[in-house]
Amino acid sequence: MKRRLKIRLISFAAAVFSAMLIWGITETVTAKNYETLVRISRQRALEQMCEYLDNIETDLAKAQYATGSSMLNNLSVRMLREASGAKTSLSALESGEVGLYNIYKFLSQVGEYTAHLSRKAAAAEEISEEDRQILSNLTEYAASLSTQFDLMSELNNSNYFTFDELNSTLDAAQESSEQMVSYINAVGDAEQSFSDYPTLIYDGPYADNKLNSVSALLENEKELSNAAAKRAAADVLGISEDALVADGVSGGEIPTYDFYCDTVYVSVSKKGGYPVYILSDAVVGEAKISEKEAVSKAEDFLEKIGFDNMEETYYYTTDGVCTINFAYEENDFVCYPDLIKVSISLFDGKVTSMDATDYLMNHTERAFPTSVADEKTASAAIAPSLKIKDTGLAVIPTDTGKEKFVYEFLCAGTDGQEMLIYVDMLSLEEADILILLYSDNGTLTR
Repeated sequence: MKRRLKIRLISFAAAVFSAMLIWGITETVTAKNYETLVRISRQRALEQMCEYLDNIETDLAKAQYATGSSMLNNLSVRMLREASGAKTSLSALESGEVGLYNIYKFLSQVGEYTAHLSRKAAAAEEISEEDRQILSNLTEYAASLSTQFDLMSELNNSNYFTFDELNSTLDAAQESSEQMVSYINAVGDAEQSFSDYPTLIYDGPYADNKLNSVSALLENEKELSNAAAKRAAADVLGISEDALVADGVSGGEIPTYDFYCDTVYVSVSKKGGYPVYILSDAVVGEAKISEKEAVSKAEDFLEKIGFDNMEETYYYTTDGVCTINFAYEENDFVCYPDLIKVSISLFDGKVTSMDATDYLMNHTERAFPTSVADEKTASAAIAPSLKIKDTGLAVIPTDTGKEKFVYEFLCAGTDGQEMLIYVDMLSLEEADILILLYSDNGTLTR
């Protein structure tokens, strides 16, 4: 009996030990999985925080040069949304040990201060130099805060930074925000109604703006057979039809026939046989031609494949490839919605990619205005602190999916910062502001 009892006790203890071991392993795995999810969530929150702060800095910089209530209102609405997103991201980062009151307060009030200026402008009250100085101070602080979070993100991505070290870093950012909050203490609480929306840094004015869900250009075109599309694709690449291999069809906004030859892919629209997209996987070597030569080769290529009256607007070079933005020009108006991008290898001058989607979706016959205010009258909408360096005519897209005919003013601020300010030809109000970013690789706008 004693022997059997002893065996039972040993068996029971072994079972308990096994159960405890399994429970321990399960809990460890669960805890590690939870830690991984938390780390990924915080990493994403940090990346989003950087994006929001970068957008806030840009919009504050634009607000310094806005004069009309409409533009100031649009900027304030955007900043309220960005600030809301930033606060959500910040709440995912703080541990509770660090109180981030001043950063939250800055994010809450920054958009409302611009709304305050918008209301002043709507009431025909002057936006004073003191108001603009406050915006300048806010911009400087937003830039400083953005830099701190960008650094945290870079260190985290390089594994030089862990979220265990986050408290002290956020604490430093919190202390630096105390002085800035004093600039906006008189402003009321921000509104709390926000929604998510995407923001982009464009590689040229109004890149990737498809105004229409249906292409007016292609709608009434005849649909091609596969054989006719193949001939069109061969003409685009300047090769024999026999060298092309059919790669099926694609749907989407512009249905296409797709083909390839070695490392080059080409798509032509089912309707009309227009070239829509070209992509080459060719290896790019050391640069042998200049960017100016690349622009010239891109112009020649577009003319060869049937896109006339295309004006080079901006270009950007990266990894030995120069990407040039072309916009359709008519009656001296640069039509930014009708955009085509062409990339040229600086190694051999060959086309590495071409995207005509925006042009094909947006190009249409336009009734250009003839009776509008002159350039001098329109320039009254430009802030007095800006120097106008050049003026042109343009068509720009709007957030509502329509177009505006505008004067395009290239301006420079007192600090040398250059920007494009668009003034509506009819309302004589600012329609948009884009800040120019120059580098050795080309020009970006935001």
